[in-house]
Formats: sequence, structure tokens, C-alpha cells
Amino acid sequence: MAPVDPRLWMRRRQDSLTTLENHIDSGRVDPDIVSLLDAINSLNYAFTTSSCSGRIQVYAATEPGEKFTLRTLGKWHFPIREEDLVAVLEGGDESIWLAVLPPILHVVTCSTRAAFRMLDLMRSAGFKRAGIISASRDGITLEAMGTERMEAPLRLSGVDLLRDGAIPLIVARANSLLVRSKRRIARLEEVLRDEASGGLDNLCGE
Repeated sequence: MAPVDPRLWMRRRQDSLTTLENHIDSGRVDPDIVSLLDAINSLNYAFTTSSCSGRIQVYAATEPGEKFTLRTLGKWHFPIREEDLVAVLEGGDESIWLAVLPPILHVVTCSTRAAFRMLDLMRSAGFKRAGIISASRDGITLEAMGTERMEAPLRLSGVDLLRDGAIPLIVARANSLLVRSKRRIARLEEVLRDEASGGLDNLCGE
């Protein structure tokens, strides 16, 4: 694998940070992940690309996670109420699913040394599903994902699957997973702030 070209990496970093700033200004970034993104981007050996803080989503689809026909009925980055779930179920969609989707982070580092350092930090904060997904002359790209995931059918082919008393249980479990994922994000931010305050080594050389 060829080493990362510092000039290409820096150009990509500057473009990504400009894009991120524009997306924040236009409300296209999850508000509760902005502080974590700032912590990552404050490091001299890393920057972020597309990332999500984790969410609860209710959607209409024949199969779970259908890419092209899925239609979102409700999406929340914070705990939901029972009324929120009841409201989306009042529609006439044939099949409805609830999903809790975990945080996902994409980080680009300036070298393999920096990549392994970032992986150590991510895993120490509880992101065990973290690894290198691509390597090129303009950076080593990492992906980290939380484990807080749930996907369940609420209605299939027009038949409601929820028994009496099920909605409070589903809402409670979904909220519990979402809150856990937000705590994982907060823990990673804490780890990264400590990293920055401790004085950074030059990790951009292979």
C-alpha cells in the first residue's frame, strides 16, 4: 500500500471541513453529534466525513431496510413518546417497521500509524466495531459503528402485529438503546478531548 500523500490528504481535509460547515449551517447534520465531530476534527491527524449520531426510525417497506422503496414515516434522534409511535401507525401502509440505528462514524487519517491510534481510541470508548475500510493516497478511511441496533415489524401485509400493551414495551426498549448510543458518543468525545489536551505526536509520517 502506497503511503498517504500529505498534500492530497490536506486538500481533502480542507474540502471536507468546508462541506461539514455548510451542512451544519443548513441543518443537515445531527445536532447531537456536532461536538464529537469538532473533537475529531481538532486532531491534527484526522478529519470526519459522513457520520450519524444514531436514531429511531419508523418506515414503510415490504422488507426490512429496502434501499429503493423504503419510505420514512418518522425519524427521531432523541427518545420518542408512545404517542409518536401511535401516530405513525394510524396511516394505511401495508407493512411498517421500527428500527433503532446505531451511531456510525467515518474518519480519515493521514497515515496508517494515525489510523491505528484512532482505532485504539474508538475501541477504548466502546466502539468495538471499528476498522479500516479503504486506503488511498489521500487518506486512510475508518468506520466505527455502535452495537445498539433493533429492527422489528409492526405491521405486515396489513396485519398489525402489536398486542395490547406492546407499544410501551417497544418504545421503552428503543429509547433505552438510543440513550445508550448517545452515551457512547459522549464517551468517545471525552476520550478525544483528552487526546488533544495531552499534546499530540506527529502521526502523519508512515
